Amino acid sequence: MNSSKLQPYKLVNLGRQLKTPVLVRVDINLPASKGRIEEDALRMRVYGHVLEMYSDYAGLVVMSHQGRKGGDDFTSFMPHFETLKKLLPQDMEVDFVPYDQIFTEDTKKKIKGLKRRQIILLDNMRYFEEEKKWDAEKNTYVPFFKGIIQSCVNDSIPTWHREDSSLMCLPYIAPTWIGLRSSYELRILQEVVNSNEPKALIMGGAKIQKVQDLVKIAQMGVDIFTGGLPGQVIAKSRGYDLGEANNRFLEKKFSTEDFGEAKKLDSLIKSQGENGLRHPVDFMVDEGGVRKAVKLEDLPKTKGEIRDIGPETMETYASMLQEKPLRIRAGPLGVYEKGYQNGLELTKRISGDGLIFLGGDTSQELNAGGLLGHIEDSGGRICISGGSFLHGWAGGRFPPIEALMSLQGPLLPHSST
Repeated sequence: MNSSKLQPYKLVNLGRQLKTPVLVRVDINLPASKGRIEEDALRMRVYGHVLEMYSDYAGLVVMSHQGRKGGDDFTSFMPHFETLKKLLPQDMEVDFVPYDQIFTEDTKKKIKGLKRRQIILLDNMRYFEEEKKWDAEKNTYVPFFKGIIQSCVNDSIPTWHREDSSLMCLPYIAPTWIGLRSSYELRILQEVVNSNEPKALIMGGAKIQKVQDLVKIAQMGVDIFTGGLPGQVIAKSRGYDLGEANNRFLEKKFSTEDFGEAKKLDSLIKSQGENGLRHPVDFMVDEGGVRKAVKLEDLPKTKGEIRDIGPETMETYASMLQEKPLRIRAGPLGVYEKGYQNGLELTKRISGDGLIFLGGDTSQELNAGGLLGHIEDSGGRICISGGSFLHGWAGGRFPPIEALMSLQGPLLPHSST
């Protein structure tokens, strides 16, 4: 996403544009397992504040998604509804519509009756097959909401790299604005894109980001430091034996194609003539309940399961990253939920101005480690967008925003409503 594409945006006071009822697309896809969500997730708190601000001007209908069907994190929004009620002032009315009651006349009646400081949370839109199959002519969301909804807000920047129906439909329904949180993170993205200062990407988490995005970012002269499962996959793709237990886990978690993509990434970055992609040189493992640091080459000698980057990796990464004016962290580097702290210790070592965090899982790691205030007070910034931020940094498309621009021209809110 180059800076020239951001120039046409107009700054407006969003609150003055909203007309009840407003359809708001947010992203409250939270860390979850077996129907239980992380109730203190930063993403939910961020959107709780944003929705409270919007509701001062208009009644809201809120859409989002959670997980994928069949996944361990797929669930109804009933837990989200209960959490949202706790976050919002007691004088605000919050209602919940289960998925099988969304597209009904009763729900239309509820929407038409909305007033200021009233919110209707619709259930997980991933219950509907067409959510992942956007078709402007055959989509059922548009005819249902069109004529009832008076304004739309797309404040779901973490999902802008996708073409989900609940994102694409908004400008077809009513005048649509980009939301407050999204405009804030767009400005951070623009700063990263426009900066000529040395940059580093610290990539962890449980999946490999799109190879083409990472290659484009590396081609900009950005060094990539890996941890989490990406660090293990890169090491294994370079021929390292990670030990029986870890090899078996990775082969179950990732496909042959995934390893092929990792090798492709490594090869393309190496072709630039620099070592722009780094993996851990040691790991913290759990061997029968005992935690110990093991060098990469010694992993075949242990039955331990990898849980975090090791102390040598942490020290090496910290020393190199301290030289980078812009340091972007995407994804946890270890299993912080079980008390593995090297990723958090690395965060402390590289904190300060220029440190940017990306994504829900990354922010949850900070939250669990008690570092949210530490980061913000030292000049760092936290974005709830992860994959979409990297996609935009690499110059990728944002289909929902392209649709908005082509249909009506883009609008951004002023920072004060």
